[in-house]
Amino acid sequence: MTDGGVNTDKLFDGSQIVIGRGAQADVYSFRGYAYKVYRPAYPVEWIEFEKRQQSEINRAGLSPVKYYDTADPHIVKMDLITGDTLEKKMLDGFTGGFDMLAEMFRKVHQADPSDIKMPRLIETAGIGLGEEEKEKIIPVIERLSSSYENRICHLDMHFLNVMLPENGTEPVIIDWINSRIAPAVFDYARTYVVLKECAPEILGLYENATASDIASLGITDKDFGDAVTVCAVIRNREKNV
Repeated sequence: MTDGGVNTDKLFDGSQIVIGRGAQADVYSFRGYAYKVYRPAYPVEWIEFEKRQQSEINRAGLSPVKYYDTADPHIVKMDLITGDTLEKKMLDGFTGGFDMLAEMFRKVHQADPSDIKMPRLIETAGIGLGEEEKEKIIPVIERLSSSYENRICHLDMHFLNVMLPENGTEPVIIDWINSRIAPAVFDYARTYVVLKECAPEILGLYENATASDIASLGITDKDFGDAVTVCAVIRNREKNV
């Protein structure tokens, strides 16, 4: 069996189940674990970076999900979360989704970043951008990074990246590859950009759920708007990669 060119015959026996498909990888459930099978063209160094990110998030106490090496550098074994995404729960009628998302932000931002080996947003934001785009966003990141406390930020927090385990344990935040050390304003702004793009009709509910937390951090409307501009530029780069 091959998955996008990756030979999985030595790993799977036919009982694996596809539980996720993406542009760069598919995810299988197999013998109590999840396996992420990346496309052959996906750089191994990016996979190694993702594993390091997850390890640091484990150390910060923000996720119980651990990654494990396999014989193939394009296949990563992970702890399996059995349950639904927050999005699925909301589609099924759960009404507390926005409050839960706000709670997840608070959990992440309250973690101690002092001993966490993770890139700062200012160090990576310009990768893949043209000079005009860099000139537009880098000064903003520098200004806000000196104005607000720098914290661990997920930088892709949305309803698909929060899992609700079926055993009733606390929600689990997944997909930490974008996480950086940065002011929390960028975390809230990134989600605003994603929701405006994918589900603009619920932006007001998101703003209402996070308004008090944003205000408690002293974030001004102007600074939030500037952070949204930064995140929109970065998001556009991601879509064009």
